[in-house]
Amino acid sequence: MRKFSVGSRAFLLLGAMSALTAPQVAFAQDGAVTADGLEEIVVTARKREEKLQSAPLSIAAFSGDALEKAGIDDFSEIASRVPGFTLNPDNVSEPNIFLRGIGTDIESAASSAAIGFFLNDVYLPRASGTAIELFDLERVEIVRGPQGTLYGKNVVGGAINFITRKPTDEFRAGVEAGIGNYGSFDVKANVAGGIGEGLSGSLAASARRRDGFAFNSFTGNDVEDLSAFGVMGQLRYQAGNSLDILLSGDLTRRRGGGKWVDIQTPSTHNIPFVNPDPRRGPNNIDGKQDADLGGVHLSANWDTGSGTLTSISAYREGKFAALNNDAGSFIDFTRLVYDGNGRIDFFAIDRTQFNDDYFINNKMEKVESFSQEFRYRSDWDGAFNLLAGVYYQHEKVDRVEDSDYIFMRFFAQGREIAETRLKSDTWAAFLEGTYDFTDTLGLTAGIRYTKDSKRFSVDRETIGDFLGADFEDENGNFTRAFTASDKQSWDAWTPSVNLHWKPAEDIYLYALVSKGYKSGGWNGENATNPGEARASYNPEFAWNYEVGAKTTWLDNRLRFNATGFWTEYKDLQTQQFVIFDPNLPADNVIANAGKARVKGVEIETAVVPVDGLTLFANYTYMDAKITGDLISTELRFDFGCFCNIPVPTNLKGNVLRRSPENSFSIGGDLTVPLSSRFNGFVRADYNWTDDFFFDNENSPRTRQKSVGVLNGSIGIATEDDKWELRVWAKNLTNELYESGKSDVIGSVLVSYNPPRTYGATLRWKY
Repeated sequence: MRKFSVGSRAFLLLGAMSALTAPQVAFAQDGAVTADGLEEIVVTARKREEKLQSAPLSIAAFSGDALEKAGIDDFSEIASRVPGFTLNPDNVSEPNIFLRGIGTDIESAASSAAIGFFLNDVYLPRASGTAIELFDLERVEIVRGPQGTLYGKNVVGGAINFITRKPTDEFRAGVEAGIGNYGSFDVKANVAGGIGEGLSGSLAASARRRDGFAFNSFTGNDVEDLSAFGVMGQLRYQAGNSLDILLSGDLTRRRGGGKWVDIQTPSTHNIPFVNPDPRRGPNNIDGKQDADLGGVHLSANWDTGSGTLTSISAYREGKFAALNNDAGSFIDFTRLVYDGNGRIDFFAIDRTQFNDDYFINNKMEKVESFSQEFRYRSDWDGAFNLLAGVYYQHEKVDRVEDSDYIFMRFFAQGREIAETRLKSDTWAAFLEGTYDFTDTLGLTAGIRYTKDSKRFSVDRETIGDFLGADFEDENGNFTRAFTASDKQSWDAWTPSVNLHWKPAEDIYLYALVSKGYKSGGWNGENATNPGEARASYNPEFAWNYEVGAKTTWLDNRLRFNATGFWTEYKDLQTQQFVIFDPNLPADNVIANAGKARVKGVEIETAVVPVDGLTLFANYTYMDAKITGDLISTELRFDFGCFCNIPVPTNLKGNVLRRSPENSFSIGGDLTVPLSSRFNGFVRADYNWTDDFFFDNENSPRTRQKSVGVLNGSIGIATEDDKWELRVWAKNLTNELYESGKSDVIGSVLVSYNPPRTYGATLRWKY
């Protein structure tokens, strides 16, 4: 992996400050520009309103206006603009999300996500956070690091909160429409305002479609196409200044083709089957990536005079379906020879004329969730105030994984089915107090108790040849199907202490110690016997140590923030390939790495050198290592027996997967008056990520090379900003870079991020 000296990093930062023209990220992180310089964003990451520059946490906040100007429709586009954040949305039911080197790539109904997604403080279960349509948002907050005190729902790596624009008595409305390459078309509309005495409401909707980024020459259809629709309604009642009740409902419907898989590096056997074009070739199926999700939330805030009582009740549900040929292969079934039982006769065909493997992965998942939170935030005169609350969530997950496969090398044809069910209950109570020693020095300390109770069951069935080891029943006898169930509870105390000091008007310093926790689970989806299905893996814990400085200079025209962090993880949950039978492919199971450590530095800057011009530069350095034992197994040829044997390897000392050492984002925003009625603007951002590994084995074959992606727009707007026409482009240089990568039977299989897209958007707002 490429290394950067301290001097090189400093050069990158200095270059970033002087390059390009302004943000669609820092634009979001630092708000718009006012006559007085950079505008401050108000955030609620600590469940209280406070300015971003005085919040003692590492937060990236994106305003809704900035998201609109950047043309951001998917959360993946936000993640790509945050240094140190990697996201692979290849599978709509189980996206891989990593922040500060920690995240989730676990495929299991019983697993919990390390990165928590929230909508107006309501936890979004499973994959809902990355599938939800983004529109009519006030802002998006990305809080880095473990958040075990106030969030608590397994948030061991970070929290992302979507905050919608709340309706008021003031009327507002807007509509925008856009077209682009790949046949894309999108339209968004919103309206809000007063309805009656103390009553207001809002309605927003979004619809978009595009053709696919890849083409299946066998079916003649596009792959990776998308059609999405979303709607959100809010009804708000305000009784004076004491009572504020908000009822909201949202619905998202996504339909899309499967993720294209390319054989990037073939095995010797697969050389004839490599596609000349990485985004075009034959595949037996087009696949699909579908999601239907939504929910109803009721929140109430009552100002008692001495503080505010808050109640948040929510029900959410989601359905996800993903169908893909994960081998990226094409099998001409008309050329196969079958025996009397209708199965492939591998000895009657020339196996060199077919791909190594064919793997149709069909996954379906349904999730339902109910949550209730009560909390009280004091507003007392004096030096001490507190925030206290209780939380409950019930979650139900029903999941089916149906795999249909052919492995020519292993003379194997079969099908495996795993039906898994989970019911979980989470109870929590939290307390946080702040004491101001002086007007400039304060201490915030908190603690949360969380208990997770999970009930898990699995039905496993196999047809034909086994993909892994043979199935066994309770007595160790061979079987084709088995059932198993288990239930367990885990609990944890997660404290935090935060010392914050304001030595000058525009300087804010803090030091933070916090603990995060993620509950345990089971390996039922890949188990080969009831005992293995009932064997749980341990909870994951993290201690985070963080110091930060948030500073503003030059009459609010220069902002410089720096954060240093050191996080120690115990029993880190991670996905590993383990070989149970040398004659069969490896099984994918969940294991606990004894320990892991992530340390680094985050720097965020923004400057207004002259009126109308904003520049920004953000940089993250990260050193993420496995520091405890983690055993991985691979096949190696043994000349003693002229056969492959499984060889265990301890990955202690390896770099954690999806953890680039260096990443930065630079850009700017230039607005120039063209006349008394019109302004012209140019916006751009360049996001660069160092090379990293897609697996903990740190195989050079699964390394993604460093890549930089340029986005930009140019346009014209009326002086009152009611009308805007912009021409935009994303991935302007058409970089071909991976979103997923795996090494399977000697071939490296990859999926890719979107190619260059461009178009034009017309917007009107009142």
